[in-house]
Amino acid sequence: MSQEDTIGPWSESKLELLSKYLTAYTKVMQGRKWCKGYHYIDAFAGTGRSRARDEERYIDGSPRVALTIQNPFHSYTFIEISPWRVERLRELQDEFQNRDIRIFQEDCNRVITTEITPRIRYENFNRGLIFLDPFSMNTEWTTIEQIAETKALEIFMNIPVMALNRTALPNDPYALTESQIERMNRFWGSSEWRGDIYEVVPTLFGTVEMKIHNTTGRRLGQLFKKRLEQVFEHVTDPLVMTNSRNAPLYCLIVAGPHPLGAEIAQDIFLRYERLGQ
Repeated sequence: MSQEDTIGPWSESKLELLSKYLTAYTKVMQGRKWCKGYHYIDAFAGTGRSRARDEERYIDGSPRVALTIQNPFHSYTFIEISPWRVERLRELQDEFQNRDIRIFQEDCNRVITTEITPRIRYENFNRGLIFLDPFSMNTEWTTIEQIAETKALEIFMNIPVMALNRTALPNDPYALTESQIERMNRFWGSSEWRGDIYEVVPTLFGTVEMKIHNTTGRRLGQLFKKRLEQVFEHVTDPLVMTNSRNAPLYCLIVAGPHPLGAEIAQDIFLRYERLGQ
């Protein structure tokens, strides 16, 4: 049996939101006559098509979502480290022969910082959007800093709050391993996260360090938004995405150099929260 990705309804919602933003983004950029090209980069591209978790139905993944919007990008860069997923992505090059598609089987942090950020820059009169949708904490803060420094790239980002809480932020701070601390430092860009997520409280036996009780998906999203605001001029409020049990899985956030992008994304997120669409 061939390998395939499966996704839940929350991922379908994420892809619908991405589609709406890409449609709005390219519509705006199409009218910018000074722009020499606008480009789409998918840092964790997957296969391009996934199966619904609980039914025999297939859903277009982010590469297909981007390739099939009304006003296409001038180029598409798909980054994926898994060999079998890369093979599926290569099929898209045959299917969409009228699109400029580039595929990298490498770590996305290296590709973005060596292939993307040197090329797409404000002074080069080009623009781009990077979709950062990691399975876990694979995006490094130094990569985000280099993206922001271009003044030409936006990010549409999945902040994996459940993965953060499960794999790197135990309730007992004394259980933190050196590996977890190092991993969080790379993701957060500093060690300041510890003071935001854990607090020192008095007890009958002296002071102890404890996890702040409301370190949920929304609070983690807000904390990461503050980090993004240190390098990007415009950042949306995080949109919390939950599973069928209403447990926070991840937050979506858009950050970039121009206010219009954040305004459009914020409007899309608010509409989703209010109307579920």
